[in-house]
Amino acid sequence: MAKCPHCGAEFAFDVKKQLVHCDYCGSDFDPRNLNSEEKVSKKEENALEGVVYNCTQCGASLMTFDETAVTFCNYCGSQNMIEDKITKQMAPDYIIPFAKSQEECIKNYKRKLFSFFFSPSYMKDDVIVKKFRGIYMPYGVYKLNFHGDAVNSGEKYNHRSGDYVYYDDYAIHADVDATYEGISFDLISKYYDHYSHAIPFNFKQAVPFNSSYLPGFYADSRDVEIDTYCGDAIQLAAEDSSRFLLKNKTFRKYSCNNPKVPFQVEDKKVALFPVYFLATKNPKNDTIHYAVINGQTGKVAADMPISFVKYIIVSIIIAIPIYILLLGLPVILPSTIDGFAIVVTIISFILCNIETNACYDKDEHTNDKGFRAVHKDDTEIITDTSKKKKKGKKIFRMKKENVLKYVGAVVISLIPILTHMVSDVFYYIAAMISLLLVLWTFLDLVQLHNRLVSNPIPQLEKRGGDEHE
Repeated sequence: MAKCPHCGAEFAFDVKKQLVHCDYCGSDFDPRNLNSEEKVSKKEENALEGVVYNCTQCGASLMTFDETAVTFCNYCGSQNMIEDKITKQMAPDYIIPFAKSQEECIKNYKRKLFSFFFSPSYMKDDVIVKKFRGIYMPYGVYKLNFHGDAVNSGEKYNHRSGDYVYYDDYAIHADVDATYEGISFDLISKYYDHYSHAIPFNFKQAVPFNSSYLPGFYADSRDVEIDTYCGDAIQLAAEDSSRFLLKNKTFRKYSCNNPKVPFQVEDKKVALFPVYFLATKNPKNDTIHYAVINGQTGKVAADMPISFVKYIIVSIIIAIPIYILLLGLPVILPSTIDGFAIVVTIISFILCNIETNACYDKDEHTNDKGFRAVHKDDTEIITDTSKKKKKGKKIFRMKKENVLKYVGAVVISLIPILTHMVSDVFYYIAAMISLLLVLWTFLDLVQLHNRLVSNPIPQLEKRGGDEHE
């Protein structure tokens, strides 16, 4: 536990001063020098000791390095975490200290929240906003390089003879001297990858790990092996180097549109990155919305649910001037209105299918490599347990009742057009019914979006339950 070298009281890292401050005696210390002042042995530096608080509701854990008590669980939002124990773990290699204060990050979050017109009222509750917690998240940091001759194949048109086209094959050599350092991926399975990707860090500001930066904050324990993301780091470096090589006209001249550089992982280290974390409970169901803020840059990534009531009100307000504008236009044919209804239905159908697939991918953790690496031996998670998971990637996963709404809207609009009805009334009635069905499908879109930005309260392995049971 962290103690002041002068008076022995608890101290904490002051984000604004970038110094360790003791409230009791008022002393400030450079965290880079504290370890030497305390004469901590090398063996002790490699062992990170703190108190782990386990949430009694979901099993999540937070590690603290002073006498700060945990009052809210960052993963499920419950009001206390009462089970605690002293623990030791291997210290990471690097750390990016918190550079943004909690107050600054809360302002950034509020700014984002209030710019989103459709957010529910409970998202803007100040009491909930105060539950933001500063947490050091473990990341794997990778260094890759390649020094030598990168050979790629190309081709160029030679001539045509009858039905045959002849090309000459070429080997394109590039003398590459490249190093990528600081490519990082989070090492926590329950911390969705899309949150960590949304708030990138600048590894150039990382410093060698020093436990003096930790007091006043919490830390999460890594459960994903660092080797899990080696392939992803190589792919990122390869994609970036490919864009760079394509600036040379030689590759395009010989139709080599995706030049490759065989990078290798030279080194991989573990680092702690600063994140402010918030879990907001939806009072209507057992789901939560996450918000994460980069404690280095202040960048915000947050789940933003939609209030359907606000959505309807705003839609009506927007529809009024559009309606007035249409009144000033030349007379529109009734068949044109039905055609417009069909186009809107098709667009809505496409959007609904995209959201449905996005929800499926999230439920299955399709794009979350860390989660799948940790739970590779577990049964695949399926939201609808009455259906078995089929092999292969499905592009269409919409429910039958939703599909029927779209089919009905299109068919009703087509009937007066295909039957060449004489009276305009039938066209208007068909368009009205069709657009009402489309409005109904918009409710499905809102529900799908809210499901996409909601997370089930974690039922972690410490409790023994499953989040879909």
